Amino acid sequence: MTKYLIKQFFASVIKLILFLSLMFFVIQWIMPGDFVDQFAMFLNRAERENLRESLGLDLPMFQQYWLWISGIFRGDLGLSGFGFPVSRIIELVLPPTLLVFIPGTLIAFGIGMLLGKWTAWRGKGVLSGATTLAGISLFTAFPPWLAWLVAYFFGRQADVSRGQGGGINNLAFPNISRMLWIETDLRPREVALIVFNTALIVSLIVIVVSFLLKHYMKWRTPWWAQVLVIAGVVFGLWYKDGVHPYALDILSSAALPLLTYILLSFGDTMIIMQSSMTEVLKEEYIKTAQAKGLPQKTIRERHAARNALLPVLSRLFISLPFLLAGIVIIEDSVNWPGMGGMIFGAMYWQDIPTVMGVLLIIGVLALVVRLFLDVMAAYLDPRIRFDDDVKSNRS
Repeated sequence: MTKYLIKQFFASVIKLILFLSLMFFVIQWIMPGDFVDQFAMFLNRAERENLRESLGLDLPMFQQYWLWISGIFRGDLGLSGFGFPVSRIIELVLPPTLLVFIPGTLIAFGIGMLLGKWTAWRGKGVLSGATTLAGISLFTAFPPWLAWLVAYFFGRQADVSRGQGGGINNLAFPNISRMLWIETDLRPREVALIVFNTALIVSLIVIVVSFLLKHYMKWRTPWWAQVLVIAGVVFGLWYKDGVHPYALDILSSAALPLLTYILLSFGDTMIIMQSSMTEVLKEEYIKTAQAKGLPQKTIRERHAARNALLPVLSRLFISLPFLLAGIVIIEDSVNWPGMGGMIFGAMYWQDIPTVMGVLLIIGVLALVVRLFLDVMAAYLDPRIRFDDDVKSNRS
C-alpha cells in the first residue's frame, strides 16, 4: 500500500505541474496586453516601461515561465501587480475558502450518502422520487442563481462595495457585526485563521485518537460523539483565548456561502450512492444475509452501504475540481472574501502571478484530497492492498 500511495503522489505532482504550465501559457496567450496596460494607463511611457521591467513583463514568455516555476520550488510565488507578495495574498484568502470548502464538502458528502442510502433502501415511492428530484435540481442549478436564492430566503447580502480591483484591501467579510469588531484590535481575517487552525488541529487529534481506540482497544466511537467532542474542545479553546464572540460572528457570516455550497454539492453524492447501493442490493450475498435472518440495519449498513461506498468516494475525487470551481463562483456571488473574489479581480486586472498562485493552491488542495481518498479507497477495498503486496513480492 505504501508503494501505491507513493506512486500516486508523484503521478499527481507531475499532473499538477503540467496543468499549471498549460494554464500559464494559455492565460498569457488569451489575455490581451498585460497588467501594466490595464493598471498603469495614467503613467508616461518611461514609467510604464520601468514598471513592466520591475514586474518582469519585458522578458520573453518562456523566461517568465522559468522564473515562475523555479520560484515555486523555492517557496517564492512572486509579487502581484499591486505590490503584495502572492504568498501573503494566499495566506489571507485561503482560510475563508477552507472554512467553507472543508466542512461544506464533508457535510454535503454525509447528507448525500445518507439520502442516497435511504432512497435506495426504501425503493420507488413519492417521497424517494421527490428527494431525488430535489437533489438533481440543486446539483444542476446555476451557482450564482442558487446563491441569490439562498441569500433571499435565508439571509441578506451585506452592503460591501468591493469593486473590481484594489487588491486584498477591498475584500471584506459580509454580514459581520461592525459594532463588535470596533471594540477589539483583532481583524476578521486573523480570527478566520484562528477558527480554521483550531478546528483543523482538534479534528485531526480526535480522529487519530478514535482510530487508535478502535484499533488497539476495540472501542468504537460514534461519529456524533466525535463531532460533539470536536465542537466542545474547539469552543473551549476559543473561550479560553477570548475570541469566541468574534469566531461565532465569522461562522455566522460563513453560513450563507456554506449553505449554498452544501445545497449545490450533496445531490451528486446522493445520486451516485443511490445507484451504487441499488446495484449492491441485487447481489447474492445480500439475499444470503436476508435468508439468514440478519437484522435489516446490519444488512443495510454493514453489507450494502459499505460495499456501495467505494464508487461514491471515486466520484467525489473526480468531482473535486468542479466543486472547487463551484465554490470560487459562489464566493464571488456572495462577496465572501476567499479565493473566488481574489481570482476574479486578478483576472480582471490581468494580474498573472496572483491568478497562477490561486490556481496552484487549488491544484495542491485537489492533490491532497486525492491522496486522502486513495488511502480511503485502499482501506475500503482490500484488492488494492492485495495487488500492491503481490507486486512488491514479485519485485
